[in-house]
Amino acid sequence: AKVRVECKDRTTGQMTYSIEGITDETGTYKIPVEEDRPDEICEAILVSSPISDCKEFESGRERARILLTKDNGISNHVRFANSLGFIKDKPLPGCSELLKQYELDE
Repeated sequence: AKVRVECKDRTTGQMTYSIEGITDETGTYKIPVEEDRPDEICEAILVSSPISDCKEFESGRERARILLTKDNGISNHVRFANSLGFIKDKPLPGCSELLKQYELDE
């Protein structure tokens, strides 16, 4: 999948930074951001899926906020975003049984 890191000015909301990356076969991605961005709101955002039957963005999982500053008490320079995801056009076999097991079926 294609993923983008976007940063916007905290006050004006204007885009200040944008860089794209690609996931590997496991869905993992690494996008290097060189500069510290303490006064910006940054997010990892899904852009597109290479899988033809799995292109719809899942509501609430299409973006994840990330803090890209050294002034937040985190000593490591690596940041992890929450999981992002797409929805398949048709559920996988066994999904309805699994949802019933967890009482998530509507």
